[in-house]
Amino acid sequence: MPQKRTTIVVIGRPNVGKSTLFNRLLGKRRALVHDKPGVTRDRLEEKGDWWVRGHRFPVLLVDTGGLGGDSFIEEISDQVNTALSEADVALVLFDAQSGLIPHDRDVVRQLNESGLPRKVAVIGVVNKVDAEVHENLISDFFSLGLDPVLTVSAEHGRGMDDLKHAIAEASGFLAELSEERAQQEPREESSEGISEQDSPDGEGPEPETPIVPRVAILGRPNVGKSTLVNALLGRERMITSPIAGTTTDSVDSEVTMGGKPYLLIDTAGIRRKSKTEKGVEVLSVVQTKKALERSHVAILLLDGEEGVSDQDEKIGGMIEESGRSVILAINKWDTQRKNQEFTPKIAASLVRQKMGYLNYAPILFVSAKERRGFDDFGDLINEILHQRKLKIPTHEFTEWVRKESTVHNPMNAKFFLCHQTGRNPPTFVCHVNDPEKVHFSLKRHFINALRERWGYMGTPIRLLFIEGKNRKSLPGSGVKRAAKARKKKPTR
Repeated sequence: MPQKRTTIVVIGRPNVGKSTLFNRLLGKRRALVHDKPGVTRDRLEEKGDWWVRGHRFPVLLVDTGGLGGDSFIEEISDQVNTALSEADVALVLFDAQSGLIPHDRDVVRQLNESGLPRKVAVIGVVNKVDAEVHENLISDFFSLGLDPVLTVSAEHGRGMDDLKHAIAEASGFLAELSEERAQQEPREESSEGISEQDSPDGEGPEPETPIVPRVAILGRPNVGKSTLVNALLGRERMITSPIAGTTTDSVDSEVTMGGKPYLLIDTAGIRRKSKTEKGVEVLSVVQTKKALERSHVAILLLDGEEGVSDQDEKIGGMIEESGRSVILAINKWDTQRKNQEFTPKIAASLVRQKMGYLNYAPILFVSAKERRGFDDFGDLINEILHQRKLKIPTHEFTEWVRKESTVHNPMNAKFFLCHQTGRNPPTFVCHVNDPEKVHFSLKRHFINALRERWGYMGTPIRLLFIEGKNRKSLPGSGVKRAAKARKKKPTR
């Protein structure tokens, strides 16, 4: 594999989060970040290494000043142009919270007028999409004619794996990797090929070290999280006691399940906000949320003796919103041994009633105290991660959506191009004649049918609807078509 570094240049108007994204992709705080626009003026270059599909992917990241600011306009523009002249991939960054504004259009217009898209791969990146509720904020950005357009949260690490995969694909790295693998036997990778590109926080290990899947164990206080970690480890790694709140920090422990390595993250129990004390307990909750952000899979531990509480539902909602895959584990099932009428089937039905928004999550019944019920944890986690990585071809997905829309379509919505825009979590965009005509029951039908066809066990699915026939019919995409036409002309 060639070791030439791929040069990645981050551009955009001031204060959209370029330096924050730069730091996130680099894996350390190198660029100065401040709320005040225009802090970055000179371009900043740093070398980094990502681990992609078992191979080292060397990159050169370039942070640039904001285009269209109030000061050093010409100087910053010159710096940006110099950086772009040496780029392999350009990331055009936008702010989802402020929406698409004229300055954003100016940046894209200048980019198109320079002719750069004919020579450099351009990826649109909508930043500050911190949760699923913000996904709908990106619809306007499709009108810029950029392809692809991805959503991220540079501050929280959301969407970094999809972005890195898009960069590796746009730069030709994945194509070269496929050619090399076609000439030799592929080597076995741990945990179904989970690699640096699949890391939720984008901060992977040193090169030559495959990523180990991270599994965060969450729940309210005293449901047995630390006891479960000790049971899986086969030793007393964590301090346990009947006192709620014994664990105050997130603790990582390596474990082997099903012959494969995993990293367990034991977290502090999350109490209701009204009962959370100041100081250490508040920081513990923050650490727990950060542990969730850097995990691949979350295990939500429920109390089999007390049942599902309101706080369990809130924690489940937090996991769903994060986009992480999830397993529901009902602990203390040994306490129901004498209650023979209360079967696992009945218990699972009650959990589904209370937590219907996690109906895609598998349910396990365990006893951490007796170390029973989790022999298949490793295989289950591995299968969830495997299904999560599935990429559905655009043509196949479009045809499938059109076919399924004939089954249930109460408002007669018409579907055009449909495509997958992300994998963590799986995110799909459908271009329709009118998004308002997509009835909630139709969206629910799509998601249920999608799971029946392709799986995605344990993983949330995001399905968005955008007005317009396809990406080419949106304003501003004529430049892209012209560029494709120019590529077809024979060279002399």
